[in-house]
Amino acid sequence: MSNYKVVTLNYRCWILIYIALALFAQVSISYGAGRLLVWPKKEGITQTTSSASLKSYEVRKGQIVLTRDILPKRVSAEEHQTGHPPSKGDSVSLNLFPDVTHEVKVNSVKRYKDGTMIISGKLKDHKNSTVVMTMGNEGFLMTIQDMNRAMLYRVRGNSADGSGSVTEIDMKKMPPVIR
Repeated sequence: MSNYKVVTLNYRCWILIYIALALFAQVSISYGAGRLLVWPKKEGITQTTSSASLKSYEVRKGQIVLTRDILPKRVSAEEHQTGHPPSKGDSVSLNLFPDVTHEVKVNSVKRYKDGTMIISGKLKDHKNSTVVMTMGNEGFLMTIQDMNRAMLYRVRGNSADGSGSVTEIDMKKMPPVIR
C-alpha cells in the first residue's frame, strides 16, 4: 500500500472511532445525570437584550417547560393525585438556559392534602446553594441559588401545561432587602 492509502484508511478509521466515542460519551453522560425536569423552550432561548424590559440586577429572561409527570394531575376537584415526583436522595437536572444546567440532589419532598408539593434540595458540588420547588394545581414556583456564580434563578409557570418563565438575577447587583 502506498502512504496515501494508509493515511486515508487511518483518517477514516479515526473518524469512525471519534463518532463511536462521542456516541458512548453522550449515552454515559445522559445516564449519569439526573432526570431532566426543566428545559428551555425552543422559541424562548434567546437572551433578553432590551434594557427597558430588564431591571438593573436582571441578566436575562427566557421561557422554559417543566415536565408534566411531576405536576399535580387534574383528575377531579376532590381528588388530587400527583405524578411521579422525585424522592429524597434522587438527582434531577434543571436546564434553565442553553448554557445553564444545574444538577440537584433532592433533600426532601413534602405533599399536602390540597395537592401542593414542595421539593427542596441542594446543587451538587455547591456548599450553600439551595433549590426550592413549589408545585400546586394552579402554578409552580422555583428558586435556585447558585452561590458559586452569585446568580439567582426565579422560575414561575402554569401547572396546566408546564410552561413558564425564568429570570436570571445577579445577586451582586440586587438591592438590599429590608424586612
